[in-house]
Amino acid sequence: MTLRSPAKAGRAALVLLAALAGGRAFAADMPEDYLRGPIMEEPLGYARWSGLHLGGHVGYSNLNMDPSDATTASLAESSTSSTAFGGFIGYNFQWDNLVVGIDGAYNRPASLETSVSSGTSSATLKLVDYGTIRMRGGYAFGQFLFYGFVGGAVGRMNYATVDTGVTTSSRDGAFAGGFTAGLGLDVAILPNVFVRGEYEYIVFSPVGVIRSSTNTARVGIGVRF
Repeated sequence: MTLRSPAKAGRAALVLLAALAGGRAFAADMPEDYLRGPIMEEPLGYARWSGLHLGGHVGYSNLNMDPSDATTASLAESSTSSTAFGGFIGYNFQWDNLVVGIDGAYNRPASLETSVSSGTSSATLKLVDYGTIRMRGGYAFGQFLFYGFVGGAVGRMNYATVDTGVTTSSRDGAFAGGFTAGLGLDVAILPNVFVRGEYEYIVFSPVGVIRSSTNTARVGIGVRF
């Protein structure tokens, strides 16, 4: 075994010290962000919701009919409930936690039809389907987006009124405009996939002289692009 001379050992020690000193100087000159690395980046605190989104939903709707002005008889209000399904498409703009957007939706109830009668007078109403256009405003927190909305609606209805045994008004496929408002929650479950739950109220303009409104609770799933 050959032993290094004291001179060679001393030179090796000097080289090691110089390398260590150079490493420290290099580290001191590096930007702080580089040293922290991506793992130390602060999270945004909310998911990104901006851009185009679309999806489908199912729900449970209640239709309320008020035919009090439809005949000379005193007809009471009537209501019915049904499942419904549909789809939606929209676009969001986001500034930090604030999210605003617009969406359109189509809904088709399984069977929303109700009627009421008194003696020889009666009224019948069926909501065939309807669409909405809504302005949304929300607040993003973590993976959640809480939002409210207002907008317009258009429904397609079949209706008929009979007064003292004579049909006074009847039409299939009548269109009625309306106003909608409600609240909802979107939850991001994957980077581009979210689930939705919401409540929606719509009041329609009269068809004939029958007034109507709907209350709907629904859940859905969507994707963002």
